[in-house]
Amino acid sequence: MKNMRMIGIGLMGFLLAGIALLLSTMNILEQGKRYLHEVTSGTQLVFEHRTPAQAQDVYEAVVMRADPDHPVILSGFPAYQSVTFMMPVDARPTSGYLQIDATSQVLDGVEGVLRISINNTRRGEMLLRSGEVGRSLQIPLSQADFAGNQLVVSFSLQGTGPQIQCGSQDGFEAVVEIETTSSVFLTLDRPLQSVRDQVHAWGNVVRVAWPDWLKKDEQLRRLVLATQFQRRGLATVFAPSSQEPALNTLELRAALPAFPETDVHGRTVGALAQKGMNGGLRRFYRQAVWRERFNLGGRSGQYIPSQLDLRMQLGHLMHGQNWSLTVTLNNRLVFQEHTTGTHAEYQALIDLPADIQVATNTLEVVATTTAPKDGVCDQGPELVAELLPHSRLIVSDMPFANAMSELHTALHNIGPVNIAMTSELTAPDAAAASRMLDLVIPAGVELKPAGRKAHIHVLGPGHPAPLLPHAGATWLVTQVSATQGLSVRKLLPNEPMSHVGVALLVTPAAPVLPEAKG
Repeated sequence: MKNMRMIGIGLMGFLLAGIALLLSTMNILEQGKRYLHEVTSGTQLVFEHRTPAQAQDVYEAVVMRADPDHPVILSGFPAYQSVTFMMPVDARPTSGYLQIDATSQVLDGVEGVLRISINNTRRGEMLLRSGEVGRSLQIPLSQADFAGNQLVVSFSLQGTGPQIQCGSQDGFEAVVEIETTSSVFLTLDRPLQSVRDQVHAWGNVVRVAWPDWLKKDEQLRRLVLATQFQRRGLATVFAPSSQEPALNTLELRAALPAFPETDVHGRTVGALAQKGMNGGLRRFYRQAVWRERFNLGGRSGQYIPSQLDLRMQLGHLMHGQNWSLTVTLNNRLVFQEHTTGTHAEYQALIDLPADIQVATNTLEVVATTTAPKDGVCDQGPELVAELLPHSRLIVSDMPFANAMSELHTALHNIGPVNIAMTSELTAPDAAAASRMLDLVIPAGVELKPAGRKAHIHVLGPGHPAPLLPHAGATWLVTQVSATQGLSVRKLLPNEPMSHVGVALLVTPAAPVLPEAKG
């Protein structure tokens, strides 16, 4: 009996050893680990395997996308978005990769793909899975990608949904968000030391150090410098914490010449589709929308566009179908036409009524077909169309006029605009004041901290305005909380005024204030 037990134990040991050997041979344990990791945290995909060049000294940097706080979301099929990464200029990349972190929410039965292109060349694709899934994708970069000073990354969401859901779930089959952690990881030929390269690595964002102990005079200097950066097309962030990297007054002043002045308040003339979401060929079902926003109220001397020179390349349609093109301006219909599905090139000169144009305008071009639909679940064939790069807005000789343009005219010819502050500001209030100054001061006009003579007083929340003897024409500029736009109001003589948040008191006549006591 004892011998039988010993034989049984031996057989059991032999069986366990055989199972272990089988698992090891088939790598089942490792596959199980990978599957568990994939289910719980998603997979990391790597495309275009390439051995990076070995630098003698390895310096590393992480570059965030430009405008990193702006959400990048693609919803429905098809959908398009794009982002830009500003490359270091003083330190040059030797190798690196783009990492895209994406979170997708996809209905059951959806078949779709997220396509990633770099400088208009497709470089990666990510299949969509049902449910909510977070995934990462890495695309190694070549020296050709580093040739320019920026990397333009475009996203295209393509796919189809289940036929049984197309009526009730149309447009909501999939949602993909490109996370803010998406970055470019670089090795460099030297350390990332220059302020210009640091600003690029922060996502073309200027981080302004704004500690609690900063006094009003120093706050004013940094506020003016931050606004000067905004007028060069860079976003600014006021950082109250000493733990995060930020620039002091000397660093801000030294970095300013590295960023040339540009007119960043929108355009009314020029190409609409050379870059960004409007550029390139579109593949879609049912319809595609090209959307362009242009600003008339952000600078002085703006002229109202009178016409849209619309130029498109339209794909060939079968069975005698026609294209239907619709143009709206600020949600008002300005043009609609059917054109034959056999003519590839299309051009139309479309009038844009002046009376429906405002400070910030939205122009939309919609392309669809006249093909009848066989029920709500018939999405029809795949369509192709392109808004050509030479589509443009044509300006008239009629200047745009509103309260802001009147204020711009008053400030335009007085030379440098002097800025004063009535009280110390918190970091959020400083950010609001800088944005308001950027919009109020006309393009090309210099601004600087003021002494006794001030054209603009920055008023803290609830802080009373200074007494301004013989101030002449005076404007009060406040922020509209519902729209985040600006309210510009010309004050009557001796009119009492009040404000809740940050405000600007604008006096182009610039009275000389008495010296402060104490």
